[in-house]
Amino acid sequence: MQRRGFAGGVALHMRKHHVAVLMGGISSEHDVSVKTGAMVVGSIDRDKFNVTPITITRNGKWKLLGTPAIDVHEALPQLMALRIDCVFLALHGPFGEDGRIQGMFDMLGIPYTGPGCAASALAMDKIRSKAVVSQAGVPVARHEIITRREWDSVPHETIARITTQIGFPCVIKSPCQGSSIGMAIPDTAEHFESALLDVLSYGDTVLVEEFLEGVELTCGVMDVAPGGRPWALPVTEIRPLTSKFFDYAAKYDPGASEEITPARIPEDMTGLVQEYAVKAHDALGCRGLSRSDMILSDRGPVWFELNTIPGMTETSLFPQAAAVAGISFPVLIERLVLGAIAFAENAQNNS
Repeated sequence: MQRRGFAGGVALHMRKHHVAVLMGGISSEHDVSVKTGAMVVGSIDRDKFNVTPITITRNGKWKLLGTPAIDVHEALPQLMALRIDCVFLALHGPFGEDGRIQGMFDMLGIPYTGPGCAASALAMDKIRSKAVVSQAGVPVARHEIITRREWDSVPHETIARITTQIGFPCVIKSPCQGSSIGMAIPDTAEHFESALLDVLSYGDTVLVEEFLEGVELTCGVMDVAPGGRPWALPVTEIRPLTSKFFDYAAKYDPGASEEITPARIPEDMTGLVQEYAVKAHDALGCRGLSRSDMILSDRGPVWFELNTIPGMTETSLFPQAAAVAGISFPVLIERLVLGAIAFAENAQNNS
């Protein structure tokens, strides 16, 4: 397929690249996505890039070039006419980082930042990504899966299974949400039912994990050179100050958490966390960037999930770690955009 927006080789470096920053979306993470997109738009180097912000409304309409919100079928011809070199994906949650929008841009032949369609879909599903990453030799938490059908049919047996296999407190997660949306930590079997029903409101399947005490950690991975090796950013230690765990408020409210980079953990544990982050990135087939969340428990680092479109707000972890590594926010954006264009060009040349 002919790729729109770049003509290869010399021309690629003789003009400004045209970047569309796509934000908003119909998921419960709409507000965070808008913050990420606004941060990118406000920080990108205008000497090197022309920028077109695009916002997807909560009801799925597209707003670009100051026009009223229009249907996606009307928006895409306008987007193609702009001859975009790269879409910077700032969409979080379902319909943003789950492979669907990535597949659409693959069909249109437009490069985009972050992992591809298959990797995004796999990483978004906490149940299936956990299975793949565990197979790659990365330790994961003990877990059980509960469906709405099982709960409706045998609730008492379900609670007994969780009590025996996982214990309390435990962590209940909706497997395809992000930003700690659709998550609960019941302390007892008595609290389990109401917590489970709350999380089931996000979907018909939930993941129940053991609750692990330890230091919460996150580690970003950069992977912006086709044929090159991904490499880990400094590890960040997270200390929620206003809540029991790293929930939505702790992630995005200024001052709600203390984030320490590099993490105050032993050097050998730092190396292990970085190794696991790169292994998870590779196992799930990511490119561009990713960020793995773990906890340093009494049995070492335990992996929980991987984010394919980490937040890029003023409180976000990935750009903070990049800054400690000597990568300013504008340079981070530049590397992600140029990497996405290079991956697309490399794929075209090899097709």
